[in-house]
Amino acid sequence: MPPRRAPQRGFTLAELVMVLVILGVLGALVAPRMLATRNFASRGFYDEAQSVVRFAQKTAIAWRRPIVVCVSATEISAISNNDCTAPAFVVHPATGGDLRSLAPDGVTLAPIGSFQFDGLGRPGPAVTIVLTSTIADDPARQILVASETGYVSR
Repeated sequence: MPPRRAPQRGFTLAELVMVLVILGVLGALVAPRMLATRNFASRGFYDEAQSVVRFAQKTAIAWRRPIVVCVSATEISAISNNDCTAPAFVVHPATGGDLRSLAPDGVTLAPIGSFQFDGLGRPGPAVTIVLTSTIADDPARQILVASETGYVSR
């Protein structure tokens, strides 16, 4: 009786080739999206801008006095006076710095101007802030502020 051969262990050549093909396809499709940080910066700014508006409303309610939100083409900020050219910034709750957010390259805000929340957290009229992006595959986004409640939504 011939000696018994031990079972072979490992992958066949076909299995190895298929794994390499799958990794190549995934790398070609996923890597460009993961390496493009400009889209992430744009989305991060959108979230920050929305947070600035929400915190401005909450501050107006807490202080029981008007808080102004200033919108320029590249920045959004919350101030405690009525003059966006000489602002008295609301303090950022986490950093202790000014409550404002600067847009990354390729992102602009509109309409330029200001609006305020009264002591009850209501804006004058309803407000829609539009973030427009020139970054490829980056959609335009909006921040909506309801007129009666001051609710800030996407």
